[in-house]
Amino acid sequence: MKKHILFATSSYNQKYYFNPITESLPIDIKNSIKQIGIYFVNKVNGIFTLGFYDDGSLFIDYSFLEDDFLCDEIGAKLEIEKIKRENKDLISSLTLWYKVFNKTDA
Repeated sequence: MKKHILFATSSYNQKYYFNPITESLPIDIKNSIKQIGIYFVNKVNGIFTLGFYDDGSLFIDYSFLEDDFLCDEIGAKLEIEKIKRENKDLISSLTLWYKVFNKTDA
């Protein structure tokens, strides 16, 4: 299934990225997503990505460089579960927005 990345941030180059399709998102939702991503990479290192699969289901993912010995893979998994648990309303709103405003003819 193809992934459509909406947001990514990296502890390696200390930058973040919003996909241009997020321009229609309210600024407070974008700020919340940015806060979550930056908190994540500051806590466990690596690269944080958030987006949707073709079927409209949300994914939150992480990756690390092969030579990153400071990465915390166990902590990353726990943080993602914490993000999902503590941000249910945000995730629900984001999922609804994606399904309504980003329909593709498949």
